[in-house]
Amino acid sequence: MAQTVEQKWIPTVYNMSSSQAFVVVWALEEVAGSHGIKYNLKNFPRRGKDTNTEFKAVSPLGKSPVVTLEPVGSQHPPLEYQVLPNTLIESSSILQFISDNFTTGERVPESPQDKLRDAFFHNFAKGTLLAKVDFVLLFEVIAMLAPWGIRHLLLLLFRPIISHFLGDLRDIYTVMENGLSEEKPWFSGSKIGLADFNMSFAMDMSAQRGYFDTEKYPKVAKWHAATLGRPRTRELWERQAHTIWLLSRRPLLRLCLDNIGTEGVISNGPESESFFSYGELA
Repeated sequence: MAQTVEQKWIPTVYNMSSSQAFVVVWALEEVAGSHGIKYNLKNFPRRGKDTNTEFKAVSPLGKSPVVTLEPVGSQHPPLEYQVLPNTLIESSSILQFISDNFTTGERVPESPQDKLRDAFFHNFAKGTLLAKVDFVLLFEVIAMLAPWGIRHLLLLLFRPIISHFLGDLRDIYTVMENGLSEEKPWFSGSKIGLADFNMSFAMDMSAQRGYFDTEKYPKVAKWHAATLGRPRTRELWERQAHTIWLLSRRPLLRLCLDNIGTEGVISNGPESESFFSYGELA
């Protein structure tokens, strides 16, 4: 374990299945292993009858991820990092908070050039990559959720739209491929940074749903494999309950985050299931 960081707050992650909360859990697992950070994890099934109520109780948006902060000791006043005291929303902002408060600066790029690069791919991840992946997924899901009698008709009607967005994704993957090199194997530059965490969710989804061709974009494929191969990430994936087939284009991984015994977790919520798979809505 690296240098221990003084922990002023204990975060609690409210994780809704198939959400970007997994990236937050991964980031906390990294700092749990390197700096001894402790956190709580509460898991909620996306279609649970009480899920929306539970999330609305901690955030007006009712979306995942949400992180609440419990001050350690009375010397730390309530933190107004965003709008609500001791409450964090938006995965990018949560990742920034984790970097600012639970690390010794190892997620900050070392050179000015890499700082600019990190900022670019940070915005590229959410504003370009994830947005386009969401478009493809949306039209696939609408068709898959339709009654059987019109499902194939909708798939036929949506196919040109899906093909158009997949073409856009190929251009996006090309930008990503050209941005990586032996000297800069990470989107943050020479070492992993917040841009890589932000890029991972959309790329996990791309890989699982078959949007991404690993042979055509070998450097991106190598980067993605490196994110999954990190010890903390690998342990999360390997502790999955089992692999299932869902009504989707490919077999999807299903990760149970309940009772996985992660190093930094103080306690899990009482909810009985939380699954990580991008085919759940389909």
